[in-house]
Amino acid sequence: PLQDGKEQTANGTSHKTSLTVPYLNPLVLRKELENILTQEGDIALIKPEFVDEHPIIYWNLLWLMERIESKTHLPELCLPVPSDKEHIDPLSKVKTVHIQCLWDNLSLHTEASGPPMYLLYRETQPTSPLIKALLTDHAQLNKNVIQQIISAIRCNDFATPLKRLANERHKLKSNGVERSHSFYRDILFLALTAIG
Repeated sequence: PLQDGKEQTANGTSHKTSLTVPYLNPLVLRKELENILTQEGDIALIKPEFVDEHPIIYWNLLWLMERIESKTHLPELCLPVPSDKEHIDPLSKVKTVHIQCLWDNLSLHTEASGPPMYLLYRETQPTSPLIKALLTDHAQLNKNVIQQIISAIRCNDFATPLKRLANERHKLKSNGVERSHSFYRDILFLALTAIG
């Protein structure tokens, strides 16, 4: 998801609002944008209503422009019109909009499926072996397994992590724990966290 945090100032006070939209593949974004332009015409891209009518397309376009470091009028569409109506360069408003790409939405994880591997990896290890043994949760993956998966990924071996993860999930399933995370996403997000 993409996340927008807008900071606006009125009467000397500032506040932040937040909006989260799903990330669109650039090819999907292009197709959706072509559909909008076909149905509504080029003028749709300069109307402030575009932000509310097509939020997913708008924020993905804005994110894409940010990534390719291209100047655009798009940030102006989401900001209020100045009361003095003075002509201001729309690109000067860009600094008041913060866009952050989040590669995972934590609200999608249910307790039943357990946390993804990258969150388990981030948790701090207890120092005492006794505490470590007492805190072992049989409803989630063992940290030792996660370390083995990371080691295999560092050696450009993807088959071993898949097999290891499949075996561990099978063990969890026999204990009544069903993990719904995609194998690919679980391993990819772990690699992003552990290796960068």
